[in-house]
Amino acid sequence: MGAWGVGLYQDDVACDIREEYINRLKIMGQTNIEATEELIEGNEDYFYDEEDGPVSWFALADTQWRYGRLLPEVKDIAIKLIKEEIDLERWKEDEKQYEKRKEVLNKLMEKLNSPQPPEKKISKRKLIKAQWEKGDVVLYQLTNEKVKDSKWYNKYVLFRVLCVTKTNIGSLPREYSNEQNVIAYYNWVGNAEPDLSIIKELKFLKTTRSYGKAGKWYTRVENVMSILSITEREAKRFKTKVIMKDPKYKNPPERIANGLMIGWSDIDQIDEKFVREFKIAEEKGILKDETK
Repeated sequence: MGAWGVGLYQDDVACDIREEYINRLKIMGQTNIEATEELIEGNEDYFYDEEDGPVSWFALADTQWRYGRLLPEVKDIAIKLIKEEIDLERWKEDEKQYEKRKEVLNKLMEKLNSPQPPEKKISKRKLIKAQWEKGDVVLYQLTNEKVKDSKWYNKYVLFRVLCVTKTNIGSLPREYSNEQNVIAYYNWVGNAEPDLSIIKELKFLKTTRSYGKAGKWYTRVENVMSILSITEREAKRFKTKVIMKDPKYKNPPERIANGLMIGWSDIDQIDEKFVREFKIAEEKGILKDETK
């Protein structure tokens, strides 16, 4: 079972059900009835499973009660399952855990039988959209205080947007996805915006990665890349300027850009990554430093 404790949400299934129900309200803008019906229909393997079923109904009933949206039929099923003690079967091997879980469920039943709070207003949750398009060359200034002791602090750097990727939100339909940019780092740093002609001369910073296959370890040289996901609010802090657009850009291939070896970066990590990789590139003599 995917449970790590007796608590109502110390269970992977319970957390998934709660999250999806809330996302259907906040992201998809569904009504309570729509969210409930489609949640159950889309997660039949959970709701009608002998072990996960009770957990799913408990999580749905509790979440609806908290939001002032508890439906009578959901309440009835959850209370019926509590009374039948079906969920307790999996806790019988540990008497202490069994009693603790029983107490958790009794408190849940008491809650569900009490007047629920007024219906909470649902705030619309915005999806994260990619800030740039595939092929964009972006000028960025290193202004993060974390690198203020670096000689490249306040200097300008360049990165290329390799592609736009999407991340599913739970089991919501694909169109309700967050977007990210996959970026590669150029081996250039300067005091001001460069002439566009320099782009053809630049190369991506490289790194050597290790990976396992068929029980053996191999190494390969790859572009230094990051998956960058930022909100509109964060983007305002991100001092950038698109200096070139090339939607047909295909090098490196998107299959590489979407590789599992790429690390995630947020707005507060980009500066540090540039400085760290520049130091390596400088030692190798491959950094085009126009700040000198």
